[in-house]
Amino acid sequence: MTDKILKTQALGQVTQFCSTESVEPLNLDSAAVKVVTDFTRRSPQLIDKDVSVDQALFMMKKGHVKAKLVVDADEQFLGIVSFADLSSRKILMIANQRQQDRNELTVEDVMVPRRELQGISYAQLKNATIGDLVNTLRSLGEQHILLVDELGHLRGLISSSDIARALHIPLDISLKANSFRDIFNVLHEHTELV
Repeated sequence: MTDKILKTQALGQVTQFCSTESVEPLNLDSAAVKVVTDFTRRSPQLIDKDVSVDQALFMMKKGHVKAKLVVDADEQFLGIVSFADLSSRKILMIANQRQQDRNELTVEDVMVPRRELQGISYAQLKNATIGDLVNTLRSLGEQHILLVDELGHLRGLISSSDIARALHIPLDISLKANSFRDIFNVLHEHTELV
């Protein structure tokens, strides 16, 4: 194979951007695959379980990332951590429960472990709409849902913030409480935001 050099052109007269009108605007009836972060086309956002919560928060702010998949030293999937988790009172509550300082906590201490996560098969997306994804996220009370391929590997991620950005609308996914403690935490988080 020979290396090829592509022909270039001067940009002195170029002043306009391409119009996005040629791109079909997305809505709730659009194909679900249009809002998926597909790991076969884009590497997942990974973070090591031993990274401190402060460093993780800094990394996510700097990279404008809302969530990262947590891995161990062998890059085995352990869970997910979100920007919201890292910047909420959840950190202080965990530090108090463990009788540790905030700066001693790691991503592993605050992540949602994989045993508590839900996923859907990538095959289901072929006939699903963005509206179906929104309904699924709302029914779970989750901001993110993972996609699993036919071999049982993580194939992608769907994020409510990505959907909201794609549709140009605010999208409120309320946290789902499964226990009295969850109800307390959800109410406590809500009063913190007010």
